Amino acid sequence: MPKKIYLIACEASGDLHAAELIAAFRERAPEVEFRGLGGPQTALAGMTVLEDMTKISALGLSDVLRQYFRYRKIFYRTLADLKHWQPDALILVDSPAFNLRLAKKVKKALPQLPILYYICPQIWAWGHRRIVTVKKNISKMFSILPFEVDYYQKAKVPCEFVGHPLLDHVKTSADRTTLRKDFGIATDELAVGLLPGSRSSEVRRILPVMLKTAGLICRDVPQIIFYIARSDNVEDSVYDDILAKAAVTFRNIHNRYYDYVSAMDFALVASGTATLQTALVGTPFFLLYKASLSTYLLGKQLIRVPYLGLVNLLAGRPIVPEFIQYDAHPETIAHEAKFILLNAEYRQKMQEEFAEVRENLGKGGASRRAADAMLTFLASR
Repeated sequence: MPKKIYLIACEASGDLHAAELIAAFRERAPEVEFRGLGGPQTALAGMTVLEDMTKISALGLSDVLRQYFRYRKIFYRTLADLKHWQPDALILVDSPAFNLRLAKKVKKALPQLPILYYICPQIWAWGHRRIVTVKKNISKMFSILPFEVDYYQKAKVPCEFVGHPLLDHVKTSADRTTLRKDFGIATDELAVGLLPGSRSSEVRRILPVMLKTAGLICRDVPQIIFYIARSDNVEDSVYDDILAKAAVTFRNIHNRYYDYVSAMDFALVASGTATLQTALVGTPFFLLYKASLSTYLLGKQLIRVPYLGLVNLLAGRPIVPEFIQYDAHPETIAHEAKFILLNAEYRQKMQEEFAEVRENLGKGGASRRAADAMLTFLASR
């Protein structure tokens, strides 16, 4: 039974999933001590957090370059601390740009240390360049997406599917009708959520597009209410500066996020975890995304999958329209959005397809299965 585990979670979503994993470990091995990089959620779970990575998480090449020296300082400080602390295992959570580089250094410094990876790098999306790094340095992968297992096993990388942690996390407190009454949404009103992401750079690029789209929708659909989701990871001033120029009225979502999303008739969602969350709640949506020019051009060269959205990848077909970079025109998005808002049958069809995606993800309990599988693996060494 391991006594000391070092864990790295570099983003808000990773911090949440890592916290649930720590809680599952503690149920099975209360004496295990956790230390590493994380955020408020892992700290609440009892981990000694050396750096709150959720405050500095970067998106895309330009963001990384702007914070390069800060990341470099954290990287080498973490490596030195890991060597000094001498854990029984290292668990990496998502964030391959940071974690795979760290894994290479750790493998050289501590060759006998088991390195486990929870929430696998999306090598299947970005080509095969990183698979060599994974094979050389990672002891075992623990996947949250069912189709990843075949990919890694074909590359002779040990991989086990444990289920998706969002199945436990995405829950509402009541049915949709009750929630709409609770939020004061009339039966003849249409509620639309604007979910622009959880990073400042995302919000600055995507929220203006969403607001322009909302303004165009209002012209033909007057009985509409807009709700804007504010992330705790983004300063209020970022939203306030953008919303000061908005031509539509709106209400803010701060708490009860899943309840609000469930009450919506439709949503515009930035690419990322929020797209799967919205699908699991069952709210029809469109995917929007705009990156910096450098990130977009690099991604265009490297991405090897037909869709950006995880929901479409899981379904194997385009059930959610995607409006990416130069295709994210407010006029086009508004035209398509008005069609779905005024067509209840189309929205119902999308909800039925979301139910199939949810079923394909398996059952809840991913964190518990992951903890069990990791402990079993470590005990077998």
